[in-house]
Amino acid sequence: MTALDSMVRVHRWVLDEKQRKLADLQAFRDKLTEDLNALDRDIEAEREAAGQSDEAGSVFPAFVAAALDRRKKLCETIANLGTETEAAREDVAEAFSELKKYELALKNQDLQESTQRGRRERMNLDELGVSIYRRNRAGGD
Repeated sequence: MTALDSMVRVHRWVLDEKQRKLADLQAFRDKLTEDLNALDRDIEAEREAAGQSDEAGSVFPAFVAAALDRRKKLCETIANLGTETEAAREDVAEAFSELKKYELALKNQDLQESTQRGRRERMNLDELGVSIYRRNRAGGD
């Protein structure tokens, strides 16, 4: 295994890790968005219950205040995750670019080695042909 093979493996691993991080951030953001939607549904359910019962109506304002505070925190967290997600996307793009550089260098190295191998093979075959020609020529004289 050449140094370039190792570098490709390392950069592929780095890219995979960065992609996992990005996927985790996106999954967490999706979960928080679902929590936000569930909170909105809970507020609506409590509003309906408050309209039907005096007891539920008396605690509704405290519930709404707590729910709105939680909603605000969820929205802030989602916004922060948006920034982190964008940074993670940039990291993935950079890691992908680095990986492609090493893959291209490895491909070029393999092509050069293949070309050199072919050239050596042709030279050996040419030398063998000349040797056979000389032997035949020397034997025929």
